[in-house]
Parts: sequence; C-alpha cells; structure tokens
Amino acid sequence: MGKTTAELLIDTISSQVTDVFGIPGTHGLSLYEELRKRVSNGEIKYYMPRLEYGGAIMADYYARLKGNVGVFLSVNGPGFTNSLTGLVEAYSEGSPLVLISLNKEFKYRHRKQLHDSGYYDLQLEMARQATKAAFRIYSPEDVPIIMERAFRIALEDKMGPVYIEVPVDLLEEKSNIEEYKTNKKINRTLVYPTKEEIREAVNFLSECSKPILLLGYGASRSNIINYIERLGIPVFTTIRGKGSIPENHPLYAGTIFNLTEIPGDCLIAIGTSFNDLETNKWSIKMPRRILHVDPDINVFNTSFSAEVTVKASAEAFLEEIVERVNLPKWSYKVSEKNHKESNSEITHDYLAKVLDETLSEDRVIITDAGTNQVMAMDIKVYRPNSYFNSLIFNAMGSAIPAGIGAKIASPERQIVSIIGDLGFQGCLNELITAVQYKVNFLTVLVEDGVQHFLRLNQKIRYGNTFATDVFQIDYTKVMEGIGVNVIEVKDKEDLKKSVEEAVGLSLKSPTVLRVHVSPNSIPSRLLMKR
Repeated sequence: MGKTTAELLIDTISSQVTDVFGIPGTHGLSLYEELRKRVSNGEIKYYMPRLEYGGAIMADYYARLKGNVGVFLSVNGPGFTNSLTGLVEAYSEGSPLVLISLNKEFKYRHRKQLHDSGYYDLQLEMARQATKAAFRIYSPEDVPIIMERAFRIALEDKMGPVYIEVPVDLLEEKSNIEEYKTNKKINRTLVYPTKEEIREAVNFLSECSKPILLLGYGASRSNIINYIERLGIPVFTTIRGKGSIPENHPLYAGTIFNLTEIPGDCLIAIGTSFNDLETNKWSIKMPRRILHVDPDINVFNTSFSAEVTVKASAEAFLEEIVERVNLPKWSYKVSEKNHKESNSEITHDYLAKVLDETLSEDRVIITDAGTNQVMAMDIKVYRPNSYFNSLIFNAMGSAIPAGIGAKIASPERQIVSIIGDLGFQGCLNELITAVQYKVNFLTVLVEDGVQHFLRLNQKIRYGNTFATDVFQIDYTKVMEGIGVNVIEVKDKEDLKKSVEEAVGLSLKSPTVLRVHVSPNSIPSRLLMKR
C-alpha cells in the first residue's frame, strides 16, 4: 500500500528540518498521528506554542538562526488567520518560513464546515499577497514535488515565506508512492551578479577616492568579514545591519541612525532598503555617487537614486568584487557622545550600558516594538546573524516567541529578548511554551509603565496624552506561577548585580529580568543628531 498524504508531509518535513512548530486541531488528527510517530522515535522534535501568532514567529526566528526553513503547522480558519502576522513579518524580513495550513474538505467546499472562512480560496488568496509562492496540494503525489519546491523557493535569495495548503479530506488518501526517497537537504541559494553588473561595479569603484561601505540587514545574515577586511575601507551599518562587522573592529565607523551625513564620495550600499526610520525620513545626506547591491530589485531607486544597481546577495557580490578592485584606503569613525548619568533612577541608557558590558560576545539581541528597540541600538554585537531590530513591520509582542524560536535553533548561543511592558503583556503566554520545553533564554522586561513614542508625539502635536499608560500588574507573581525565574530590580546600584544573576539563571531555565525604568526616561539616541 502506498503512503498517505499525511505520511508524505511528515516525510518531507523531517527530511529538511529536525524541529517543527504547530498547534493541532480536529481537522489534522491523521497528520498529528504521523507526527507523533516521528517524535516518538526521535526523528523530529515538536513544539506547541500557546497561539498561532507566537508559533509562526517562533518558526520565523528558528529559520533566521538556523539558516534553514522554519515550519509551522496550523489548522484552517482562525488558526490560519492567527498565523498571518508571523507570515507577513517573514515576508517583510526575508525569512524562509514555510506555513502549512489545512483547509476544510475539498469535496464539500460549497457547504459550511467547522472553521469555515466563508470562501474556500480565501486562505490561498490571502497568502499569495505575503509570500514568495503559495500552493494547494490536490493529490498525495503532489506532496514531494510541492514540498521540495517550497523549500527551494523559500531559501533562494531574497529568502522569504512560502504557503502550502492541504484540504483535510486529502490527509488519509493513499498515494502510489510506497517509499519516500529523500533528496539531499536543500540549502540557501545565493544570487550572483552578472558579468555586466560586475563590470559596471568595478568601473564605478575605480573612480572612487573615498569609498565607504553601508551594510544593511541583508548583509548581516552571513559571515562577510574576510571580504570587508580585504576591501579595507570604513564600514557603516544600518541599525538592522548590526552584526555585519564586529562593533570593535578597526574598520567599523558606526551606525547611520540619526546621522546627518554619510561621508565619502562613493557609497557601496549592500543589503539595505533605506527605510524611513534609519535615514531620518530619507533626509540623511548621501555621498554623491551610490552603488546599490541587493537580491531584491524592488528596493532600487525608491528612496535614493543609485548610479549602479546590482542584483546580488551580499556575499556573492563581495566574492566577485574583492579580487578585481584595489580601493583607496582611508579611515573614518563617528564620535559617539558619552551620556552623563546623573539620575538616581534607572534610565534606558544606563540599562543598555550595563547589558552591553555584561552579556557575552556571542549574544543574540532580539527587540520588540517601542522604546526598548531604540535603547537596544546601543547594545553592541560582534557576530553575524546576531541582531534583530525590525524597524519596518515591527510587530509588538513578538520578542518572546522570537527568542524561543532562536534558542531552539541555536541552543549554544546567548539569546536575549528585550521587550517593553505592553508588548510583554501581549506575549507573556509563550513563556509557558519555554517552560514546557525547557527553552532557556533571557527576557529583559523594560518596565516603565508608558508608551514613550506615543506620549512624546502626542505631546508635541496636541499638548495632551491619551491611552499611553500601561496597566500595571505584578509580573513577578504571574511569572512565578508559570515557572519562570524572575529577577526584579528597582535601584540603579543593584542593576549590574541583577543582570549578572539573571544571565546566570537563564542558562538553566527561562528567566525574566524585570527592570523598573524611570517613566520619564527617553533613550538619548532618540534625541541626538550626529
């Protein structure tokens, strides 16, 4: 007898990944029975989040840290729609998430069924708007072909999510495939520049007297330091590009956040979309000539005009260029202002300073939406694929599930999720997942009781504030009820010791560092111009 659709789905998933995320439902009983068998024999590990919102984000960050696809299984209807935030975030950030969702029985598609969306093609059509590709499986024989194709598309630069839909009445249908023969695991595929693009880039660079590199998020995903050192020119990063070069490296010039002008006569911009927050609404003064490199041609000439554009992955472009150019050597570094800490209360700046001094160099920093992510700009990183500060899609309440997914993918690394109190209230339920599966990482709760950005902008525009206070609860009692370690700190003189204690505890179990930050504190980086 041939294998069923459910068997083939788990066969193909387990051929590509060792971990899978999902929330079961009555629609997927046969699928989860096959998954149970594979978990029981140690072939794959399974993680069930509290809600699909968190689960899709876990799979997204698993994919980012693993350099592989992340797989999330959802039921149809509300399970699918709950997954959409994670799907859209993965699309915005270029993450190879593979969302596999069930749909109601195809043969009764015109009749109302459990978890009915009202329109059979709704899920597929919605997914098409926020994925690189969307598929529906119509027969068991489709499974190996579509799954392999999905993995390949997700991992091709620019990486991104893929959606696969499975009608539930297909799950137990038998195929003519008696044994699934796996191909080799599919790896990330780089985009290489054409010969003409290489020629144009070399000609451009040969005319530069003070060239400077700007590395964005797309350049931070891989280890490119050898290429950077061979070029030997100053390197700026965007905030999202932190980690492209160690921040203690002699060639590191700083980040461009709140910079009024980028020096030099030629800018080599790699892996950046020039978003509004990092360019001060595109008011930053750029060098006269720009070479823009990215695997996504949709980012070219939308914010700043480039003299030369090259469709290529960061490492593929640098690999082709370094042997062909000898750039003029010069040096530049932004002078960072030291902030005076006269306040007796804990400020955002002081918390960032203590975290930066205490965390290991192997740190992975994940921020949530809000003031915490501005504070985290001052925490240095030293390795690629180590800094995640969205600034574009920017989903609040994502840092905790993101930290869980990252830690599952890279258990040897120091994962630190930084989150404000409103975002924390939105996703603290996923710390139950961390406790259940013993996913040990550190969450830094920046507890200041207000939404700073909203309050600041409301005061500037209207002179009043509304709906900016965060309802206060006893987070310690809630976390201890879940089984999470909590270190609470209110006094400035106790902060360093508390951070050290929390870091130590997070090696053994999920830990929250609850830091009471002054509600009047504003990260100085938000206000300064350089």
